[in-house]
Amino acid sequence: MTKKKDRKIIMIAQCLVNPYCRVHLLGQNFPLSHELMDYLMRERVGVIQYPCPETTAMGLMRNPQGRQQYDNIFFRQHCKELLQIPMLMVREFIHNKYRLTCFIGLENSPTCGIHWGKHKVNKYMTESPNPTETPDPNDPVLMGIMAEILSDELADMNVEVPFLEFPTKEMAESPKRKQFWKDLRKAVSPGMYVEEAV
Repeated sequence: MTKKKDRKIIMIAQCLVNPYCRVHLLGQNFPLSHELMDYLMRERVGVIQYPCPETTAMGLMRNPQGRQQYDNIFFRQHCKELLQIPMLMVREFIHNKYRLTCFIGLENSPTCGIHWGKHKVNKYMTESPNPTETPDPNDPVLMGIMAEILSDELADMNVEVPFLEFPTKEMAESPKRKQFWKDLRKAVSPGMYVEEAV
């Protein structure tokens, strides 16, 4: 009996393939993107990315902002429009027996992050992109605007997958980096995942 082939796709934020899209505060970490893409290609995972909502709304010379500034009906509509074609692609792949493994967003991104907690306030008394040094565990944690909309879209399709965050500012041996790779390997190859593998 022939073993069923696990044909896999993944959805990722555009800046994970093109770090130039990132606002300058997050840095343009090409080696980390290289590491991620090498892994996905080696594991034969097809990549679906959506255009960066911040870049397409505000250009490359935008100032860093918090989630609060992006949380408006105009930007949300912009995100929904950008997701139309990528979500059709996801539907088509799933219809043809491919498996959506997970979504990868960007740590501390107001649009594509998964765990947006309490942030500092800037001189204009609006949320800054800099997290507080000592977050209160009782503070609410939200997804970035685009990640939240994507989560809703997948829920409408009855598709449930892990949402992971790419830790761009972490050192290679940091606990966050190790946990990210552990979670990604488990999502991509659940049947072959080994807890000790790093």
